Amino acid sequence: MNRRVLLVSGLALVAAAGIGASYILNDRKMTETLAVGGPFRLTGTDGQEVTEAALKGKYSVFFFGFTFCPDACPTALNTFTLMLQKLGPAADMVQPVFVSIDPERDTPEAMKAYLESFDPRIIGLTGSPEAVAETARIFRVYYKKSGEGEYYLMDHSTAIIVMDPDFHYAGVMNGAMPVDEMTARLQEIMQKGS
Repeated sequence: MNRRVLLVSGLALVAAAGIGASYILNDRKMTETLAVGGPFRLTGTDGQEVTEAALKGKYSVFFFGFTFCPDACPTALNTFTLMLQKLGPAADMVQPVFVSIDPERDTPEAMKAYLESFDPRIIGLTGSPEAVAETARIFRVYYKKSGEGEYYLMDHSTAIIVMDPDFHYAGVMNGAMPVDEMTARLQEIMQKGS
């Protein structure tokens, strides 16, 4: 087999795996056994402890990233900002959450300053490396430090996890979705839960 055929075959397998993972995460029966999301204990931008109890009563929309991120994170947070505008009054039922996977640099103060560029309803959470790792594990989010020195990056998944008002898993969205598509997907998730 030549390299081109192998490459195309490999890309097809990766795409199929991604579609499969998305199907599993959006299939409620499957996620009941996978247990996506759950209790956590992190630190908010004012230094206060934040747990899942603070988010009950709204649809929580979780994105895991870091403030030094060059593309995926600011794009997702900007999309959150625009999505909240498009939702109108329904935005009162939504709580966007940005969880840092880079606690070494993302102190509460750094998170607070970073989030000033986005909708003020987006809350930022960080914590000790252990607390962040445990929260990422609970939400089934991948991340890994990439590179050395001051300008290292973080490889991470870009899935957006949606939790319902009782803080049960409600669905997943792609962090790279255009704002209209993300808004429609969230509305669909919310309608299923009502």
